[in-house]
Amino acid sequence: MNRTAFVTGGTGFIGTNLIKLLISQNWEVTALYREASDRSPFCNQPVQWVKGSVTDIDSLKMGIPKNTRAVFHLAGDTNMWAKHNARQTAINVQGTQNMIEAAAQRGASVFIHTSSIAAWGNVSGSITEKTTQQGHASWINYERTKWIGERKALEGLSHDMKVVILNPANVIGPHDAKNWGRLFLALQNGELPCIANGRVSIAHVKEIARAHLAAVENGRSGERYILAGENCLFSDFVNAIANVSNIDTMPTVIPASVFRGYARLSSLWASVSDNEPTVTPELAKLMTRKNVSYSSQKAIQELDYSIPPMQKSVQDCYLWLNKEGLI
Repeated sequence: MNRTAFVTGGTGFIGTNLIKLLISQNWEVTALYREASDRSPFCNQPVQWVKGSVTDIDSLKMGIPKNTRAVFHLAGDTNMWAKHNARQTAINVQGTQNMIEAAAQRGASVFIHTSSIAAWGNVSGSITEKTTQQGHASWINYERTKWIGERKALEGLSHDMKVVILNPANVIGPHDAKNWGRLFLALQNGELPCIANGRVSIAHVKEIARAHLAAVENGRSGERYILAGENCLFSDFVNAIANVSNIDTMPTVIPASVFRGYARLSSLWASVSDNEPTVTPELAKLMTRKNVSYSSQKAIQELDYSIPPMQKSVQDCYLWLNKEGLI
């Protein structure tokens, strides 16, 4: 079987785990990187690196090897500050369109698009792949661009490519230093005085990576797969981080309305100071949603996806951060 892969976002959190999995399964991996990318986790690893950007279609057309079996498009901008919306739109929307065009031109067979549960936007209840997405109507640019990005990815179907969309929830685990991993440092340094008590769905990065690989053979073309995790209160998630980190002091849980007000004030100050706020109105909105949960039953049945306990995901992230000397 042709085991050739091209990966965007390969130096990111999920991408690093995916590339390591691909290598362990004897895939030939070519990965896109930017000048500022940290490729140190791949020292002495058999990865062919090509310099470029998803916003530069010429670099993609030159970088994707001819007749690549699977293109994994993980590159994305998760920005939650309105100031960077234009950059985010360029990456999440135009970048996906560029990837589809380049992958089709280079004769790729399968296109795995990493989206997010954010594409559903402001929904409530138990969400499955059959739930109508509302991301297009969101005032949060991240949700809106992930919704549009999926539509761009599905255009690959007209190029005779198999296209599978994956929708991870909140992912944590090894190699997470800049996402949820920052919570460990914030708690340790006393920089998280208060939190709001919305609900989060915590998924393990190793399972997310396995689902990406499984989707190449077992994912159905044109379909979405929610890759959620254990649904829990945000306070329970933070408490699990505190427990594994041996931290006694928990942040104060405040009402959602107060938390959102704090975020608006922080955003106003940021417009003056030009320093990105710790909590933006967009992030506050996402962190205070309560009446929503996500089902991964389809991925469990078709991609052999599994959901470890939230505490396991937290512990594995802590062990990696500790091993790397980051905490």
